[in-house]
Amino acid sequence: MVELIPMRFYGFDTVIYLVGAVICLLIAYNAAKLHAYSGKRQHFYLATAFTIMGIGMATMTLTTAYTYYQMLYVTDGIYFFDPVFNVDDLGFWIYYLSAFAAYGMLIMMYTPDGKAAAFAPAIFFSARYFEYFNIVLFFMMAYVAFRATMNFFMKKSKPALMVAAGFVMLAAYHAIMPFAMFSKVAYVVAHGAHIAGFLSLLLMLLSTGKK
Repeated sequence: MVELIPMRFYGFDTVIYLVGAVICLLIAYNAAKLHAYSGKRQHFYLATAFTIMGIGMATMTLTTAYTYYQMLYVTDGIYFFDPVFNVDDLGFWIYYLSAFAAYGMLIMMYTPDGKAAAFAPAIFFSARYFEYFNIVLFFMMAYVAFRATMNFFMKKSKPALMVAAGFVMLAAYHAIMPFAMFSKVAYVVAHGAHIAGFLSLLLMLLSTGKK
């Protein structure tokens, strides 16, 4: 996985993941408070989803920081990555699996009976798992984004707009990430969309909590 990250972003990506983890856990905290007040299952799913995602991103923060530390200090800047599977790969596997579980919760949030269809994607341990996971996660988040956008057009409210914008940004992140291996710009834009999506959801919860 490390070879897919532009060299100039080593270390900075760890900071991005840390910021994302903090924002996700703040979303989870505020969604849990909202659920305690409303008792709605949608708020429970939202809190659970972002708790899982926040922990996944925190794990990725740890593994990328460890990999960067090894590369920079342990071997004097010369570090030969395991071409098959290393600590960095483990962090990304944990993140993608946690995102898969979290997005499943978000899909349940938008299903009337609270039950989502079972997803069984054929993702294998290979050098191409990066693209596979992002394509599957885009499919899942695109459904959530579409339902949130429909909800906005029906309600025409600011909170609904912020929710729709947040999920659209998260879907855009997964749509752009497979191209990051070809373009440094795509890598930056994708992570910008990721953080913007989280912030939009957090701001919505903060504004709703005040009301």
